[in-house]
Amino acid sequence: MELDHLSIKRMIEIIRFSISSLFWMSLWFFGLVVLISFCLRWWPGDQLRNVRLLNYIMPWLLIGLVPALIIAGLSGRNRLAATLFAPIILIILNYLPLFLNCTKDVNFNGRPLKVMSYNVWRENRNISAVAEVIKKEHPDILLLQEINKGRIQILIEELKTLYSDGKPHLAYAPQMLQAVVSRYPMTPLEASLHKGRAQEVRLATPFGPITVINIHAYKFGWLRRHQQMTALLGEDVATAKNPVILGGDFNTSDQSQTYRLVDRYLKNAHWDAGCGFGFTFPSSSSRLKRKFSIPPLIRIDHIFYSSQFIPRNARTLNKSGGSDHLPVVAEFIINGSSISKSKM
Repeated sequence: MELDHLSIKRMIEIIRFSISSLFWMSLWFFGLVVLISFCLRWWPGDQLRNVRLLNYIMPWLLIGLVPALIIAGLSGRNRLAATLFAPIILIILNYLPLFLNCTKDVNFNGRPLKVMSYNVWRENRNISAVAEVIKKEHPDILLLQEINKGRIQILIEELKTLYSDGKPHLAYAPQMLQAVVSRYPMTPLEASLHKGRAQEVRLATPFGPITVINIHAYKFGWLRRHQQMTALLGEDVATAKNPVILGGDFNTSDQSQTYRLVDRYLKNAHWDAGCGFGFTFPSSSSRLKRKFSIPPLIRIDHIFYSSQFIPRNARTLNKSGGSDHLPVVAEFIINGSSISKSKM
């Protein structure tokens, strides 16, 4: 009996030791994977799946990293704590500008311009709800993705009273299910499936022409998406003679290699005048197997702008109108003199 009792006690100790060892090994593995993935972001970058995943879920890693750091610190495991502390600091420093913007007060004189990008979702049949979201914001330029021909006609009818000075102007690219709607007349320039599904138009505004590009980048295949965005930036954005607004569903986070490529040419309204993470996908309208609502987890919808614009405000709306994306809005002040110079 005494032998059996000792055997059971030893077995319990072995189990406890195994569980403890497994726990600390898991924390080491988690910390090292995140830290190494951070290093690999710069080379070879998004070619690695774990780097692409890190770019999408980066702020959510704090949910695991912070408690793990506290446990490691209280347990006196200083090396583990240092390994966990490094990515925490990197994440905080990375996103800190978004929260510093919350107290920024931009008050410039100039002509206002409101831009809205909205993936309405091809499965969304509630066009009246979509129209209500748009009418509440009253955008001067509206970029739409995933809208078929029948629904765009219904939507334009719903929006016919949006502008007191006349009916909205429409440019529709049926092969891409994308549309640009504006209070200003526009000329369609190009609709390319091979440049990130880019719909390009030129707006005739009172302060001069503006080039607007509506994007719905391919969801799968990061290399294909990156190459197509490279072509768009080099062939269209870099050579544009007019001020540029580039917006839409990029299907990439603001930490990705593709995003950094766009950022070399244009500025992002949310990073310059927004507040907080501004997650856009999925919206609360999305349901897992039609039972559980899914909150927004990532930001893949963006509005970029050229230097002739001054961002005053940027927001992610909290109403989706039945879409699986939340719309994004950016308000700009237009420097009329700089736009005039860009035409020369």
